[in-house]
Amino acid sequence: FLKALNAPKNAAGDEVSGPVKWMTIRSDNNDKFAQPDGLWIGQKGTPTNVTAAGPELKGATNVVIARIDHRETSYSPAAFEATYRFITGKAPARTDIAAEKSVVLNGKITGLGVDSADAKTGNFSNNLPLPGAQLEVYATDSATGARTGGALLKKTVGTDGRWGPLTTQPGMPLEFVISAPGYATTHIYRSGFPRSSELIHLRPERIADADKTADAIVTLTRPRGYLDPARDKMLLDGAPPAGVPAGAGVASAKIKPAGGQRPIAAEFNGERVVGQTWPAASGHLVFLELTY
Repeated sequence: FLKALNAPKNAAGDEVSGPVKWMTIRSDNNDKFAQPDGLWIGQKGTPTNVTAAGPELKGATNVVIARIDHRETSYSPAAFEATYRFITGKAPARTDIAAEKSVVLNGKITGLGVDSADAKTGNFSNNLPLPGAQLEVYATDSATGARTGGALLKKTVGTDGRWGPLTTQPGMPLEFVISAPGYATTHIYRSGFPRSSELIHLRPERIADADKTADAIVTLTRPRGYLDPARDKMLLDGAPPAGVPAGAGVASAKIKPAGGQRPIAAEFNGERVVGQTWPAASGHLVFLELTY
């Protein structure tokens, strides 16, 4: 199947079929899945027989964007600009996200493992609804991460896992609190959403055995990109995240701050997310999730 898929489609040896026009977007050298060395698969020094040009297709318009990572080939403003220009033949009027007057959010709460209700079946994301999970959503203070009032939404999700809809204001930072049997009470802090989305999927996590003696556990996470200290300006609790290697190979960083409950901030290339620490001994986990 793969040989047929990659076989030349014409006398020129093109790997794409017409009359449709094709475009690929790749990084110049910062895509962890297109590296000549096996560093990111735990085999540093082992040739992978893959190069940064691996994502290209002969016969397509192949766009190379400097320093973007694997996820940014889809999510970055530069990738959007290239895609828009390819489809329309002109530059987009803007590459930032235009805010809506009113924002409506929704999504699913999903679990972990083969059986979401049984921790023994694993801690990998299963993308399956987690019926019975409870969610509370709060508006928070942008400077302290503290809640500014009562819950904007309280809901126990059903068999479809849907937790919304929630109507909020653009730019309003939010705290999502998920609780479910067999999981930590998971606090996810987000900077304000500029626009509505039906894809705000949430997932409670479990506390790792190695972390159970910590005062608090806080994770900076970037689902729509990776972290690269050689490229990005980022801080977690006032310091560069420890243990994050250069090369856009990881998308999260975890710390275990001591002391009582307090504000804690993450910054990444101009985006700032502020939350609160919560006690791990009481079964709490904190995530500062970047939007960009």
